Amino acid sequence: MPIRFAFGGDNSARGMQLRIVQQKAARDARGFSLIELLVVVAIIGLLAAIAIPQFISYRARGVDSQMKSDLKNAALAMESYFSEKQTYPTSLAAIVNVGFTQTDGVALTIDVTSPASFTITAAKPSGTQPSFTYDSSTGTID
Repeated sequence: MPIRFAFGGDNSARGMQLRIVQQKAARDARGFSLIELLVVVAIIGLLAAIAIPQFISYRARGVDSQMKSDLKNAALAMESYFSEKQTYPTSLAAIVNVGFTQTDGVALTIDVTSPASFTITAAKPSGTQPSFTYDSSTGTID
């Protein structure tokens, strides 16, 4: 006895059409060709070649900003210490006591060049340059 659909009629013609559509769909759904996969891998490689140097550049500029920020904060702490004691401190521990907080990984060196001036050098690897120096007589960071 033939199976009938709810809308009526014989299903042999419709069943044949359904099988043909299913076979065609199965034949067309084979996956990606090797060329398509190679194109995708090449595009990903090209994007990585562009993005990785940019990321390294952004990171180096971030390290520079850390060093410059520490120099400015340390100079402010040096001046704060000077206003209280009438002399510049020669150690980092002295400016920590007046509120300076050092960034992890940034090495600071204080050099009191005269009773009225000082230099502070900040160093950290992976910046655009190995160190920056603040000079109190000019107020600049080089």
